[in-house]
Amino acid sequence: MEPLQPNNRYQLPSSHFENDPNTITTSHYGEDFVDTDAIDLTRLENIAVPATYLCVGLLQGLMSPFLNIYPRFLGASEAQQTSVSAIRDIPAISKIVFGFISDNFPIFGFRRKSYMAIGWIISSLSMFSLVMFSDVGRVEDEYGNKAPAENAPSIPFLSVSILLFSMGLWFADVTGDSIVAEKAKLEPHSRRGQLQSNCYACRFFGIMVAAPVSTVVYSSCGPQFVVALMAVIPLLTLPFIYYFSEIKNINLDSISDQCNMIWGTVCSRAVWQPMGFVSFNFHL
Repeated sequence: MEPLQPNNRYQLPSSHFENDPNTITTSHYGEDFVDTDAIDLTRLENIAVPATYLCVGLLQGLMSPFLNIYPRFLGASEAQQTSVSAIRDIPAISKIVFGFISDNFPIFGFRRKSYMAIGWIISSLSMFSLVMFSDVGRVEDEYGNKAPAENAPSIPFLSVSILLFSMGLWFADVTGDSIVAEKAKLEPHSRRGQLQSNCYACRFFGIMVAAPVSTVVYSSCGPQFVVALMAVIPLLTLPFIYYFSEIKNINLDSISDQCNMIWGTVCSRAVWQPMGFVSFNFHL
């Protein structure tokens, strides 16, 4: 095997790679090196990962103020308002299902980039359908007050659009989480956790920027511009996903073996104890 040059590589002890078949190493004068290009998020073949996290944050920031105001603007009751918010959160609790699908049913040999692209396309199309098949804008009534347009979307149609939008968003988010989990195995001990921290920082930055922007745009330009932003932003990630580097046709454990592995992890005290604590405090 051709030796790697030490430039842009971290030198690590052999014990770092023991029992980890997913880590690719090479020998260089009897020492092990890991290629840090695989965890460099600024490279073209990796930039789809932070772009996805940033996009998730931007869309979450845009959607939350929009859903707090627009259903009530359409005349939704309290029950309908609560239902729309609950429908938005349904895909978030199905993330493990999305993970199983992307792991076990690759498309064109790809387990990540195909589903990431599909997720963003679904999110974009759901918002485009809201604009194309209804009028999301505002009009002035005879008293000069803002009112919904004559062809404004119904609450059921709005709910279905939001459900599809959230489903695509969380599908793309799950694939991003999977990629980060795989790349985190390549991090040296001195930088463990930095990759995930950088990605979540991109998401929180997107939320902080988009939330006030959504409020200002809704007030000054109308809800149709917020919906247009939620339709266009997911499409901006597609060029980065195209250049994302992923190994095709990887052999994986069976679904039953994966379920047993997850169950074994959940049964570990280091996992179920903090999970129980967080769940208990969340529901109090």
